Amino acid sequence: MPRFRQAYRAFLVALACLGGMAAVVLLFPPLRILGENRAQALRDRVQMAWFRSFLLILGVHVERRGQWNPDAPLWVANHISWLDIVVIGAQAPLTFISKQDVAGWPVFGFLASRTGTLFLRRGDREDTQRVGERMTWLLRQRRTLLLFPEGTSSSGEGVLRFHPRLFQPAKRACVAVQPIALAYRGSAGEIVPFVGEASFLPHLLRMLMMPRTVVELSFGPAIDSEHLNRDELAHAARRTVVDCLGKTEVRRQVA
Repeated sequence: MPRFRQAYRAFLVALACLGGMAAVVLLFPPLRILGENRAQALRDRVQMAWFRSFLLILGVHVERRGQWNPDAPLWVANHISWLDIVVIGAQAPLTFISKQDVAGWPVFGFLASRTGTLFLRRGDREDTQRVGERMTWLLRQRRTLLLFPEGTSSSGEGVLRFHPRLFQPAKRACVAVQPIALAYRGSAGEIVPFVGEASFLPHLLRMLMMPRTVVELSFGPAIDSEHLNRDELAHAARRTVVDCLGKTEVRRQVA
């Protein structure tokens, strides 16, 4: 049964990838004639529909706690897996900030680059400045951005340090920050983490065998950036994520 499930889902994933590639190559370019705002709105709808279909194919059930603040356009979350992007991306129109490595992933890297993802080279100060300036401009336009300020993924057992420099665009744009906590339940907590030297395709194939994946997605209270420096902002955001995860752990024990 798990092998049949894997093969069936792999077929559906392939169809979804083909559909996504067709959309960004054939549909997105002609949308420009509608004007940037209308074109972006339609691209956002297609992107969210694609993420939601991907969650359906993988058998992912999202339990959402709380509600995001519409006046906090910089979303920051703990990072466990590439699946985090799909889970959060299915919630609202977003622009993603991702490490440069993702651009080289087969199919998914292509889709990310064609949907406006900003790729960041770790350790490259000039590139960090370039991406930071673009983030600042987008935040001033009230475009919602998703950032994983740990700078890498972890096992989900804890939350790594949040890099303060990644919060500078929020300071420059004078916008609030929306902390988000992700926690994968049960056996998913062991299989979903994408850490170390893991390769994308083998990891995806393992996930295709899972009957169901449950993830808790918690939105904490937004943090005003006006009276905090970037170090304090990073610390406050991490503290909020940790607190949300602590509450998640209590709910798990009661259940």
